[in-house]
Amino acid sequence: MAVLEISQLTKNYQTFSLGPIDLALDAGCAMGLIGANGAGKTTLFRCLMGTVRRDHATITIDGKSAIHTQGLWKQQIGYVGDYTPLFGGWSGKRNLATIAPFYPDWSQERAEQLAGRLNLDLNQKVKHYSTGQRAKLAIILALSHSPKLLLMDEPTSGLDPVSREVFMELLFEQMASERVALLYATHHISEIEQLADRLVFISNGRIVRDEIKEDLAETWRRVSYQHDQPLADIPNVMSHKSDPPYHELISDNAEITMRFLSDSGVGGIESSRLSIEKIAVQILRETAEETHHV
Repeated sequence: MAVLEISQLTKNYQTFSLGPIDLALDAGCAMGLIGANGAGKTTLFRCLMGTVRRDHATITIDGKSAIHTQGLWKQQIGYVGDYTPLFGGWSGKRNLATIAPFYPDWSQERAEQLAGRLNLDLNQKVKHYSTGQRAKLAIILALSHSPKLLLMDEPTSGLDPVSREVFMELLFEQMASERVALLYATHHISEIEQLADRLVFISNGRIVRDEIKEDLAETWRRVSYQHDQPLADIPNVMSHKSDPPYHELISDNAEITMRFLSDSGVGGIESSRLSIEKIAVQILRETAEETHHV
């Protein structure tokens, strides 16, 4: 069952337009939303959370229509993003106690466990928190009420390396239940590489690719070969470096590319795997070049 369904989401500004976005996310699925700064990730999250008014959209969360005039659908969301409403003059504990009644499944025991693992003093006033400590409190808010949908918009911003590792451990534990869906936006692919099942690439407000992570890892390869002259029209080539007789390319379908090279009489063909981060960077680079040429 789809925990999140987005149909024809659009939001237009003077200098930027998001959408139309169509996306579905099932329980147990972790989706990485990958895009450069300014690609539209945060605008998408703001539209999902209702902090900005969408121009058009049909959105359901756990089967409930996510409309601005109602708010109960937000009870199923755990959100960490660019804005979390906190009262600076109150302690972290009082902030949690004030927000907890909104969530029927809130667990104070869970909140205190998370604070311990994240090494956050809940008795301290929020106005004295660092950026990283405020991020930790937002994480506790997001994970303490058994949400069906986790929306994470650059959630590790401000976290130190140890806290970042603990946070990722917490996400792995959440996803292990297979009852939660995760949408995780980042431009640091390494953050989500191990956790994600699907990778969705966004550029200039549009989704440009939606891929199963394992499919990317299986089909993309770095291919090297030897030939006196560069070959034209090699299929599925994303980038190509030549210093005859040595050539190296990146292919998004190595089987087709290598078959073409073999049929062309090319010798010394070798291939090697690429990291998901390298593949993602290549996709983003290609997308940026296409946008530049339009």
